[in-house]
Amino acid sequence: MPATPSSPEPLTVAVVGAGPGGTSLVERLCANAAGLLGARPLRVHVVDPFPPGAGRVWRREQSPLLWANSLASDVTLFTDEASTCAGPIRPGPSLWEWGRARAAEFREGRPHATLLPFADELARLTPVSFPSRPLMSAYLAWVFRSAAAAAPPNVRVLVHRDRAVDLTDTVGPGPAPRQRLTLASGAQLTVDAVVLAQGHLDADPDPEEQRLAAYARDNGLVYVPRGYTADQDLDTLAPGAPVLVRGIGLAFVDLMVRVTSERGGRFERDGAGTLVYRPSGREPVLYPASRRGVPYRAKTGYELTGERPTGPQFFTVEAFDDRPGHGALEWERDLHPVLLRELEWSYYQRLFTAHGERTTGTWDDFATAFAAASGPAATAALVARTVPDAEDRLDLARLDRPLAGRRFADRDALQRALHGHLAADLARRSDARHSADLAMIHGLLAAYGVLARLLGTGRVADSAQAQGLPEFHGFFSYLASGPPGPRLEEMLALARAGVVRFLGADAAIAAIDGAFTARSPSVPGTVRAGALVDARLPEPSLARTRDPLLRRLYTRGDVSEQVLTGRATGKLATAPGTQRLIAADGTEHPARHAVGHGAAGGAAVGGFARPRLDAPAFRVNDALARTVLTRLAEGGGEAEPDAGTRAGAAATAPPEARDVA
Repeated sequence: MPATPSSPEPLTVAVVGAGPGGTSLVERLCANAAGLLGARPLRVHVVDPFPPGAGRVWRREQSPLLWANSLASDVTLFTDEASTCAGPIRPGPSLWEWGRARAAEFREGRPHATLLPFADELARLTPVSFPSRPLMSAYLAWVFRSAAAAAPPNVRVLVHRDRAVDLTDTVGPGPAPRQRLTLASGAQLTVDAVVLAQGHLDADPDPEEQRLAAYARDNGLVYVPRGYTADQDLDTLAPGAPVLVRGIGLAFVDLMVRVTSERGGRFERDGAGTLVYRPSGREPVLYPASRRGVPYRAKTGYELTGERPTGPQFFTVEAFDDRPGHGALEWERDLHPVLLRELEWSYYQRLFTAHGERTTGTWDDFATAFAAASGPAATAALVARTVPDAEDRLDLARLDRPLAGRRFADRDALQRALHGHLAADLARRSDARHSADLAMIHGLLAAYGVLARLLGTGRVADSAQAQGLPEFHGFFSYLASGPPGPRLEEMLALARAGVVRFLGADAAIAAIDGAFTARSPSVPGTVRAGALVDARLPEPSLARTRDPLLRRLYTRGDVSEQVLTGRATGKLATAPGTQRLIAADGTEHPARHAVGHGAAGGAAVGGFARPRLDAPAFRVNDALARTVLTRLAEGGGEAEPDAGTRAGAAATAPPEARDVA
């Protein structure tokens, strides 16, 4: 659709990265365009070598044995009535609601051809199903197409299945430089603004990983460095061989699936209904290690019904306003105590209102006394008086470190204790009688939203961001972002079969005497192995990133790393509020922005979220979209486009560019 002489040239924005985060940003750009640009034409160029919507992590070409770790009813990329965005609210279906509609189309004999491989999974899908990653990919692709199709007539979304490799300023007659984005194919896009939303990225090995790799080569061992476990070649892990694994989180679950079910092992129910594992004989023996020594807690296998927690109650942005003499918000002094209080409030509100038969007194009386309690000791005394059963009391320290202070006579005793721990966690996370646990998780999610707001104001101290927030993120992941319950049940079956053997808390991994070794204060003895797997996602690193665009920008000094308490975090430094990229000389670029995992503040912003929980990702993406569009509307993008814009768009845009079908 070439511009006519009487029509204004289109404004142009490039979004680098088409995973859930980039898709949410595209949706927000389309939703806000009419209100901020009127009828002015807008072109949104989306650049990613992987399919739009899913991106690399959720791409369709993965084994259906790999699942998402969220319930189908807990996945959405649409704003809703709970969202507090400044831009328009555009509701849409959760993955469960979308899947239910697609299943109905199958029953009515009018299935979509691209979804034929998912017919059986769609027929089985329920609100509490954990979808396969290929099905998640199909939903995310549909969201992307829907967002583009819902754009006003003056907005087109152009997809470039290519990799961005360079970004430079180009001189024009306007008040600000335009941006020339170079793609691996050689195509160039000249645009008015660029947003980097690449999400999780690979990185070259750090010095420790290089040392371990060299040690493995010199001693005939196997070392698998950090990466995306779903992508890695695991054929070097020999059947029956002991394998030390650093990490017992979601990457470990992927590893576990790939060396058991993917190698021909089977899970079956015995006569008593217990899940047992039938080995194929091709499995290694996995020895996972972590600070806690236990896997992440299982995802709850039910939905929160009835009245939802009324929060946040204490941990609010307003609660930290006008604190005379305090200055920047510190973690232990300011944030952490109030956050713990918020979690207790969410938990006990649900316990008293939904399970009052296990409490004494009323919620109103408890709430009044709780609000008046002068400290942790007073709160503990209140709980002891009103919650008779210790199992109904929230003990965050015990929940966080279940092996703390425990010592076992031998490794078999440790295994029996861990089997009991997993069985108890599975039972509790699948029993709605303990829905106060889920309410507390909702409180955690609400707190994450507040943290995102506080980070956006620049009021959180560097020390809190450097230490307190990463520790809280780890606690959040352990408690609220663990594996699906069925996966944890499989882990228990594998542990009983001897395929998974736990090492204990604070296990130390070493490379010594021609082997990899592990020791833990939980149990005497040392485990020796000829293989070590780092089952952890790579940390952001601009110095070691494998992303060619970020590497070039960093080498030239066009971007810089966030520095907290004198140490670089590996994340892109951005300006609070606007997410503008900050160069090595400290200047902010007016037309370049970054958002998501690899950018400062991105730990509190996920790609998708649970419905009706005012997801911080949507607020951040909405605010960023409005920042970009407002600048363009005010004259930040009025320079004439050069030939690169038209040529690049014409070469790579699909015929149905606006619908992105």
